[in-house]
Amino acid sequence: MPNDLSPPQLKAVVERAQRGSIEDFQQLYELFAKPIFNFIWRLSGSSQEAEDLTQDTFVKVHSELPKLRDPAQFKFWLYRIARNEVYQKLRREQRTSLVSIDDDETGYYEFLEDESPGLDPEQTFLSKELRSVVQSALDAMTPKYRDVFVLAVFQRFSYEDITKIVGRSLLSVKTDIYRARLVMKDCLNAYLQRRRKK
Repeated sequence: MPNDLSPPQLKAVVERAQRGSIEDFQQLYELFAKPIFNFIWRLSGSSQEAEDLTQDTFVKVHSELPKLRDPAQFKFWLYRIARNEVYQKLRREQRTSLVSIDDDETGYYEFLEDESPGLDPEQTFLSKELRSVVQSALDAMTPKYRDVFVLAVFQRFSYEDITKIVGRSLLSVKTDIYRARLVMKDCLNAYLQRRRKK
């Protein structure tokens, strides 16, 4: 998640962008484009869709930014727009999907973000294979589980911040993340068992 600016600095950039500063809007784009792309990619399962929807998100942000009442809430507002863009596209395509992993197993995810040049061919293969397993599990979750899981595990938002993005109660968010972790844990355990039998 972007951490180059302190909250007061970010708020000042947002306020200048609201007044029409192209340079400050560009700075917001540079700060948030990659995490928003990663967020959308995890929700949609498609890098091409993620690229398109990231652009759509920032086009909407640019047009709606002057209406944002509290610049200090920009980050949560931005993620809400990105999330809405994903689900609007899913509704347009009339795609439906069915729909959690324990905190001490987050190590599984550490090498899912980008392939390291230091990995040998077997490690690279396993990394790709595991990424595929994780994405398949995400695709199988209902949207309400998938979005909170991605925000918690991959985007590393706190429970409280997630409630601001998804607009649900803290209890609902905690419950859904727990259930999503269980789904993911089952998928990863099944994958590891298959690997052991090979």
